[in-house]
Amino acid sequence: MSSVPDRGKFFTNPDKKKPSQPDVFGDCVINNVAYELHGFKRSEGLALHVAPPRGDRNTYPPDVFRGVLDAVEKPAGPKGKKGAPPPDTGPAVAWRGVIVGEDVAYLLTATEKQGKSDLYWVLTFEKTEKPTDEVEWVDADA
Repeated sequence: MSSVPDRGKFFTNPDKKKPSQPDVFGDCVINNVAYELHGFKRSEGLALHVAPPRGDRNTYPPDVFRGVLDAVEKPAGPKGKKGAPPPDTGPAVAWRGVIVGEDVAYLLTATEKQGKSDLYWVLTFEKTEKPTDEVEWVDADA
């Protein structure tokens, strides 16, 4: 589990076999509370569900936060000399959006990282004003 408050990570789910299984999964700590993340790719973005850890239970606890993250297009970097790759411009923000709970909302930013075997995303959370229009909660089975 992540040990830094208001940070987390998620990974592509390599074992996805059914539409009801998440496309991405991970964990985070928000305001010193541990959560699990489950994300489902939809046409409008990445529907993110944040809930307490499931532990040994066979069912998922109710979501504490939900939201939709929008993909962030990577900016075109400057071309290097003689066909060399462009210089590193730092971590690429891949997803950004707001997750909303009963009393609070967080701006979430997911930055792409390269692991030993695959890409993953590092998450940062920043407390923000709760949107006035209610966020549509997307069912995992939808």
